[in-house]
Amino acid sequence: MAAKQLSVKAQMTRSSLVVAAAIILREEGPQAVTYRNVAKKAGAASSAVGYYFDSIDEVLKEAAEFNMRAWAERAEKAADAAEAMAPEEARAQVVALLLRACLPEQFDVPAAHYAQLIMAAQSKVVTAVYRRGRVRLSEANARILARAGYPEVDPSIVSALVDGAAVAGISEGNPVREVARRVLTDAFDLLGASQSC
Repeated sequence: MAAKQLSVKAQMTRSSLVVAAAIILREEGPQAVTYRNVAKKAGAASSAVGYYFDSIDEVLKEAAEFNMRAWAERAEKAADAAEAMAPEEARAQVVALLLRACLPEQFDVPAAHYAQLIMAAQSKVVTAVYRRGRVRLSEANARILARAGYPEVDPSIVSALVDGAAVAGISEGNPVREVARRVLTDAFDLLGASQSC
């Protein structure tokens, strides 16, 4: 919304619309982010969305940015925690730190998280935002890996392992976090064995 000066109340209304859109995006995908659905979720009048946003693409962009900002900030907090540790402790905690960075804390419905990532492809706007967010996730993972003494590990491989393990856990009805923990632990065990050869 270009150059429109908003009152505090208007800023709060606009923010509530972004949060509502972000929740819908996470739970139902981009196609469900409509003026009507966003207004209903936020408890606002349908006309409010059109007043505060120039297009549904603007709503989607801000909702996607809200989601990715939360994800990236969580990953960066995990990287900060790793850097506050002694290298030996970070190495001992590397799997737990990477899981903190990669998986949502509130993981009650993990299938919804991965479904919304896949559905992001339905919107070029969301895809572009999520792509930029993945860069921040990779940067945070790289910081964790460096502190733990694994600077040679490509952080995007960590994301791929966690995502693959999560999808396997979901499809097989197993606890996602535990499956991802096992996969990462096995990967680092193999890496440690190859480094000692």
